[in-house]
Amino acid sequence: MGAGVIRRGLWLAVVPLLVIGCSSAGGQSTADKTSAAPAHTRPPAGWVRPDLTPLTMPQLAGGRLVLYIEGGGGIQVAGLDPLTGKTVWREDASPGNTPPSLKPRLGVAGSTVVFLSPVGKSTHSSELVGVDAVTGRRLWHTPAGAFQDWPAPCPDAARDICLTGSLGSAQETLALRFRASDGAQAGAVAISQMGGGREIGPDLYDPGVRSPEEMAAVSGDAVAWDQPLASVFPQQNSTDWGWNFIRIPAAGLFVGSVGGPPLSITAAKAIFNSAAGATAGFRISDGSAAWQDPGTWFACGWLPCPGQGLGDGIPTRGLRLRATGTATNELSSGTVTLSPGSSVTIEGFDLTTGKTTWSYDAGPDVALLGGELPPLIGSEVIALLARSSGEGETVALNLATGKHAPVSPTAAGWCVSPVQYKTQVPYPKAGGGTQYERKASSGYEPCDASGDPLAFPAKVPSFAGITVDGLTVTSDSLELAATPTVP
Repeated sequence: MGAGVIRRGLWLAVVPLLVIGCSSAGGQSTADKTSAAPAHTRPPAGWVRPDLTPLTMPQLAGGRLVLYIEGGGGIQVAGLDPLTGKTVWREDASPGNTPPSLKPRLGVAGSTVVFLSPVGKSTHSSELVGVDAVTGRRLWHTPAGAFQDWPAPCPDAARDICLTGSLGSAQETLALRFRASDGAQAGAVAISQMGGGREIGPDLYDPGVRSPEEMAAVSGDAVAWDQPLASVFPQQNSTDWGWNFIRIPAAGLFVGSVGGPPLSITAAKAIFNSAAGATAGFRISDGSAAWQDPGTWFACGWLPCPGQGLGDGIPTRGLRLRATGTATNELSSGTVTLSPGSSVTIEGFDLTTGKTTWSYDAGPDVALLGGELPPLIGSEVIALLARSSGEGETVALNLATGKHAPVSPTAAGWCVSPVQYKTQVPYPKAGGGTQYERKASSGYEPCDASGDPLAFPAKVPSFAGITVDGLTVTSDSLELAATPTVP
């Protein structure tokens, strides 16, 4: 992960969370004796691990595949041999005090893997630990704290690890920085004295102040600027209704969106104006607006923006959604429906100026508006139901150029594999009570252009996973597998 790491709360998905304000491994990792599954389940050059339930796509660190998996009554981090799939080490992890809508991520810096380790089985208290990716040996750990997001390499120094939270019994929210090499604290910038702050983008924060709402940016070990959110976004918009930001150093800009308030909300459902969001570009140096586009939602992060791929790279072009009508979110189930006559348009745009470069009318595509990735049939090509064609017809849309053409509904593609997991750490629900279920996205599984499952292919394109020595390693909610890469 680099300077383009995204922190986001989707405006429809996070309403139940944002309207409200595992046993320990003990120190050393434990070796896993499970071997790879029989070779006949994949081509001879590959392997499969159906005994694992991945919660993230694997990453490479020190020559190992590292990822979150289910285990230990919650989540664990595992290090695997990429050529055999054998587990070399695994250790219990914790979600800390992160909201359930924020999907897990590992902080990888060179051969060091950084994650939250539980202090208590059912508390938010955790410590940040650094582990040698090759052996699983713990290199360092921090004092216990209440950490509010998953660790990631710092935007301005990939060898440092950044996250927000508090240490010890302190209530203030800090932008924390630790050296990945030895865990030494390299920065602690106070974002909120009240403990209500949160990170909304790389080096970008919501201090938790309202009337007026503010946003602040951090540079190194100091606050660079702090100003009203309304200086960039419409007066009524708030991160309480979702956010999605990315940092683009080459352009000197933050680019992203903040959601608008619901038209109505009860314990059962929330109704939104689909055009209530806004997208803007504003300067990293001082927070001043470079351009604004009301009525849109920044889509990089669940749609693969050009240059970004499926990871956390920095895109060369932006994508946003422009919608009409209203959207109703059933809060108990998360089901979203659109009002009759609603439509969703995908736009490509210049990140520096905000100027639209192409657009495609996707019709009443509620999945797009809810933050779901359509079937991928190329690294930057998605399959969508044809807007003006007959039922069941699909088109392939190139997200770099906006060009589109008919494609067979049975064409091979890759679909996101969502997964829910449980931990012993509770989190408050909107309207009262607690929840233990959390969201993850383990990776991508074979499907056709209509989204229906397909049998696993004999060879896999590199964009569907991570490639190692001629193998593409993919992960879904059922297994982790390595298959020869399509030439």
